[in-house]
Amino acid sequence: MNDVLERRKLTAKVMGTFASLHVDDSVDDGVIDLAWSEALDLLVDIERRFSTFRRDSEISRINRGDLHLLDASAEVLEVMDACTWLEHESNGAFRARRPDGSLDPAGFVKGWAAERAGRILSEHGLSSWYLNVGGDIQTSGLQASGQRWRIGVVSPSDRTEITAWFDIPENFAVATSGTGARGAHLWDGRDGTFVDRLASITVVGPHLMWADALATAAFAMGDDGLAWLARYPLYQGFSVCNYPKFG
Repeated sequence: MNDVLERRKLTAKVMGTFASLHVDDSVDDGVIDLAWSEALDLLVDIERRFSTFRRDSEISRINRGDLHLLDASAEVLEVMDACTWLEHESNGAFRARRPDGSLDPAGFVKGWAAERAGRILSEHGLSSWYLNVGGDIQTSGLQASGQRWRIGVVSPSDRTEITAWFDIPENFAVATSGTGARGAHLWDGRDGTFVDRLASITVVGPHLMWADALATAAFAMGDDGLAWLARYPLYQGFSVCNYPKFG
């Protein structure tokens, strides 16, 4: 056991991005290492099931016709059920299919996976931490100082600048969808066009999987996204435009 509390930061590459864990707990280093290892194992397993870049993933096998969706794992069925609900809620703006018709639930999976990984950390007794998986962040507890975790949102146009800071309530999450990291890669499910009217939408709320999914859906809606998001009072959002809006 550490006599003096020291924040630990662990990083790894997973799910095609980087994950990091920041811990402010007076917990034995071995416990932290084990919790981190098991959380990463979960993320790797989810990538194997859902990645459209892996030929052996369940999603790729479904897209090729080698696996029927109803014969997929319980995890895939859970994600697709959630995506179907969100598609109806967003009037089709969110879709788990690409414009070419192929299945791709990535707009839901990353936040869902990161929240599940966070549960593993809590099950190992960690209480003061935040987990960042490709910009999707789940927090637990407070910093050792007693202050809330402070999260900075990177500017979509300049990755060296911070657009906004959030002091996150205990056990809340923050997710951002936009063009900053990968350009115009998100599409409006209603017409299949890639969206770039907004630079980003950030959502803060109690569950990372829904913060991430709602941010993706709201971003797909463009200027109407934040008004739609207001239907969910536990989740708050703000947007960054690519250019000024006149008129």
